[in-house]
Amino acid sequence: MTVRPVLGRHVEHDPRSLNFAHGVLPKTAIKSVDWTRRAPIFDQQSLGSCTGNAGAGLVGTDFLGRTGLTSVTINGEVLPVDEDFAVRVYSLATELDEFDGAYPPDDTGSSGLGAAKALKKLGLASSYTHAFSLAALKSALQTGPVMVGTIWLESMFEPTAAGNITVARDSAVAGGHEYVLSAYDAGARQFRADNSWGESWGVRGSAWIAEADMQWLLSQQGDVTVPVWTVAPTPPPSPTPAADPRLVQVVALMQAWAHDNNIS
Repeated sequence: MTVRPVLGRHVEHDPRSLNFAHGVLPKTAIKSVDWTRRAPIFDQQSLGSCTGNAGAGLVGTDFLGRTGLTSVTINGEVLPVDEDFAVRVYSLATELDEFDGAYPPDDTGSSGLGAAKALKKLGLASSYTHAFSLAALKSALQTGPVMVGTIWLESMFEPTAAGNITVARDSAVAGGHEYVLSAYDAGARQFRADNSWGESWGVRGSAWIAEADMQWLLSQQGDVTVPVWTVAPTPPPSPTPAADPRLVQVVALMQAWAHDNNIS
């Protein structure tokens, strides 16, 4: 990358979140999953909007029972799920989190919790839960992508040619970052991270993090937020119009005639 991206994730651990812990499935229920992203990979460039980008990335990615959205309707306005929408989520997150300042004018950064609050206020999520362990994270991924906030090390900026993120634990901490986990490979024991630094980063904007490295990252003040999406109810089927009684009578007469004349 020619320009180093800005990191903007802050740590915000609300004790009340413990009341909304995501459940843990039996180990036998954990399978490989790969959730399709319908929205493009975003590019936050020089704005510390990673939390909003991660939240918007979840909106644009498939979830069990819901196809990822390429547009949303907010207050009657149809908006494409793109970088502008991601900044909108970020801006609202800066108003709802616990940190001073808001964007605009201040590029304060935000938290995964703030982004989740923003998705709820926009009417896109009905609630959200939190995965407090690696087992809970893998359980949450069985039904859809999640949003993860962790420290970001100097070694993590440039993935390998194979598309793997190097988590060198003795590397300096560059800041905090929020990103989407959209896949889990149970055989290789790794997670796919969809980033918000454009498609030139990693492999078309994504890279893999080893399971052991993710567990360590989460132990360093990391958090996992799992939105519960607001899904529009399926409209009831249109009632079948009542048959014209005259047609019913005609059909009955024809059936009687056919019977009397031995016509089957």
